[in-house]
Amino acid sequence: MTNAVLTGKVHVGKTTVCRAVADLARQRGYCVRGILTPPILDERSERLGVEVLDLDSGERRDLARVDQDLGGPRVGPYSFDATALRWGQDVISRAIAAGCDLLIVDEIGRLELEQHKGFNHVLHLLATSVVPRSLLVVRASLLRRFRRRLPELEFVIFKLTEDNRDTLPREIAQRLFLTQCQ
Repeated sequence: MTNAVLTGKVHVGKTTVCRAVADLARQRGYCVRGILTPPILDERSERLGVEVLDLDSGERRDLARVDQDLGGPRVGPYSFDATALRWGQDVISRAIAAGCDLLIVDEIGRLELEQHKGFNHVLHLLATSVVPRSLLVVRASLLRRFRRRLPELEFVIFKLTEDNRDTLPREIAQRLFLTQCQ
């Protein structure tokens, strides 16, 4: 089992790197499932929120917004949609139950690690399920808390920076699949 954590500053491109790793794995015939959380941008490219995207089906839901109250939990300026959170949890659970070569969860954040909500259940599933490979996004400021929640699992940590943004997807794919990803 190989577990990787992708960390980096806010808005450095963690979701983009996850998408690139998924593409590299699929190009080599691997089954990739899980979720991404791409931003919702306005016409000036300012963040209004985030979506949750099912990597298997391509279906998307609005997950959190800064410009409206969605009635669910709050983290900072974000209001979460409880229905979208449950849907994302189901996507992750189905991905694990159906089996995949790589499970991606973008991201495990303050909602999960501080409030024990959101995609929190993935931590339990990873600790009790056989997932051959996982790539989880965790902000650097939450890494210590994350490790305390999963002390029995080993993770390879990849730190995304502006300097390694273009090369890191191949490095992660290589490490996860122990093959040359070109």
